[in-house]
Amino acid sequence: MDKKLLTKKIEKFIVIKEEEIEEKIVDVNNLSFINLRDSIIGLGTILDEDFETQTYVVNVPSGFANRNSAIVVVQLYEDQLFLLGYAKEGIINQHTTSKAIEKLLNRVSSFVK
Repeated sequence: MDKKLLTKKIEKFIVIKEEEIEEKIVDVNNLSFINLRDSIIGLGTILDEDFETQTYVVNVPSGFANRNSAIVVVQLYEDQLFLLGYAKEGIINQHTTSKAIEKLLNRVSSFVK
């Protein structure tokens, strides 16, 4: 995983504070880039699809009653799925990014080891 590359992909869509980026790495089994796309369609809005680096950038509705959203970049590399996410939080932290990442992982759960 190239964290700088994935961070730059998020920065195309939102101004971020790097220390607030959430990151998760998951081992997967038999997950192709096409299966990944099919799994995340309908979850949110796919903002960017990059076949060369095998990444998607997705705007995922999340937070309390899905009234906030997080930008999550997902990269498939061999048998690992790398997820970086960021969301702007208000005065009360809704844990928007962690909820968005969990939603995405639920969509690919049949491929998780």
